[in-house]
Amino acid sequence: DGLTGNVTDYLFARSLDGSRGDRPYLITPDRVWSFRQLADRAGQIANYLKSIGIKPGERVLFSVVDGADFPALFLGTMRIGAIAIPINTYLKPHDYSYYIRDSECVAVIADHTLAPIISGLRSEFPKVRHVISASKDVAGLPFLDSEIEGCSVECASFPTDPNDMAFWLYSSGSTGSPKGVIHTGNHIYWATELFGSGAMKLNESDVILSPPKMYFAFGLGCQVYFPLRMGARNITNPDPISPDTVWKQWLEHEPTIVIGVPTLFAALLRIAEEKIGAERVRQASRRLRYCVSGGEILPATLMERWRKFADIQILDGVGTTEMTHMFMLNHLGRAVPGSCGRLVDGYRAELVDDKGAPVAQGEIGNLRAFGPTAATQYWNKPEKTEEVMGRGGVLTGDKMFQDADGNYFLVGRSDDMLRVGGIWVSPAEVESVIAQHDSVLECAVVGHSDDEGLIKPKAFIVLRNAAGAETSQLTEQLRNHIRAKLAHFKCPRWFEFIEELPKTSTGKIQRFRLRQLDHESAQQ
Repeated sequence: DGLTGNVTDYLFARSLDGSRGDRPYLITPDRVWSFRQLADRAGQIANYLKSIGIKPGERVLFSVVDGADFPALFLGTMRIGAIAIPINTYLKPHDYSYYIRDSECVAVIADHTLAPIISGLRSEFPKVRHVISASKDVAGLPFLDSEIEGCSVECASFPTDPNDMAFWLYSSGSTGSPKGVIHTGNHIYWATELFGSGAMKLNESDVILSPPKMYFAFGLGCQVYFPLRMGARNITNPDPISPDTVWKQWLEHEPTIVIGVPTLFAALLRIAEEKIGAERVRQASRRLRYCVSGGEILPATLMERWRKFADIQILDGVGTTEMTHMFMLNHLGRAVPGSCGRLVDGYRAELVDDKGAPVAQGEIGNLRAFGPTAATQYWNKPEKTEEVMGRGGVLTGDKMFQDADGNYFLVGRSDDMLRVGGIWVSPAEVESVIAQHDSVLECAVVGHSDDEGLIKPKAFIVLRNAAGAETSQLTEQLRNHIRAKLAHFKCPRWFEFIEELPKTSTGKIQRFRLRQLDHESAQQ
C-alpha cells in the first residue's frame, strides 16, 4: 500500500486525464491557470533545473508569493528527484541566511523583492550555485520566466523511492532554531488520501478559498497538493492575508470550502456583521459545504456566532508540520464546540504524562500522534529528533484531554510557545529584541486573549528609569523597534509597564505568574 514512484505523477494522474487538464486549477488576480498549464510550467522548471546542473537529492530552496510559480517550483523540483524547500516570504535577512546555511541548498529562487537580499548574502554560502529571481526581473540575476521560456514542457519524472526525502518544511518548534522537517512522497500521498479525500471529501466540483499561505503546511495541502490530485479549483492571493481581500474573493467566487485560522474567522465575521450583512453572506455561501479552522483553538463562541449569523459550520481540527497536515477534525453536522475533533481515519494517538506513561481518559496529557504522514527526523538535529520522534510517532507539544466520545480538547502547550494566527511565536525571540531597547531593563512576553478569545502576544516591561516615563510614547517606540527586526505578527499587541517581574529563587522569570496576573486583572 502507498505511493509507487514519483509523487508528481500521482498528483497529476487524475487532473490531466483526457479533457480534465483544461479545467481551471488556480485562480490568481491576473489570470486563470488550468491543470495542464500548471503541469507544463512545472515541466519547464524541471528541465531548467536539470539544465543548470541540479541533481537528484540536492536541495532547492524557494521563497515566492502564492501564485503559479509556487506549485510549479514545488512540483518541478520534486519531478527531477531534487528536494523542494518552500520558505516564508515575510522574513528578515538573517532568517534567510539561517535557512540557506542549514539546508545546504545549491539553488535559491526568490521573489523579486527578496532576490537582491539573498544575492547580497551569497558570498557567505559557497554551496549556493544559483540565485534566481521570480515574478519580476532583477538586474544582474537570471529571471525565472526568461530562463524557462525555451525549455520543453515534457519532463519524465525521476524514479524516486516514495520513502526518500522529497521536500522539507521548516518548523519553528518550541525551542531553539527552526528545524527542517523531512517529508517524503508517501507523506503527500497519505495526507491526500486520508485527509484531503477521506476527511474533507474533496472532489472536482470544489472551489477552495485558503488564505493560509502555500509555504505553511496547512496551506500547502489545501492550496497545492489536495486540489491538484482531486481536480478542485483553488482561489489564491499573492498579497499578505487581509480580511477585506478574503471577503472580495468569497463574494466573487462563492467557494465550497473556506480554510482559515480562528484569528481570520473572527476578523471576517466582524466585517460581515458591520459592512456586508447576513443576507449577502448567505447568498455568497450557498455552495459552501463547510469551513476548516486550524492553527490554534477555535473559541466555541466564535463557532456559534458564525452558525447563527449565516448558518456556516466551521470544523476545528489539528495538524502539525511534523505530521504533514491535519490528523484531527470535527465531523460535519456533529461538531463539538470547543473541541478540535476526532482522529482522522488512518491515524492514532495517545495522551501521555511527562514520563511517557498513558494518562487516564479525561486527564490532561501530552499528545503523541501516529500515522503514515509522520516525519521521522529533523534535518541535522539528532537530539531534537530523539526527543520528538524517538518513541515512534510525533510528540506534538500539545496538551490535551479526551472525552468519553473520543473528542479531543486542546488546553495549551507543554512549553511557553504562543500560537498566533496559526504560526508559532517564541516569547524568547520577542523578548531578546525588546531587551535591546535602551529604555528596557527587563521584559517577559506571554499570551493574552483578545476580545474574540484569540491568543496574541503581550509584553510586560520593567523600565530602566520609570520616573516620569511617557508610556504611550514608549509603547510606540517599542512597537517600531520590534517591527524593524521581527515579522509583524510577532510584535506584542499590548505593552504593560510593571515595577518588577515575578521570579523563582534562582532568578528565572515565572511566566505562569504573569499569566495569572493578567487573567486576574481581566476578570476585574
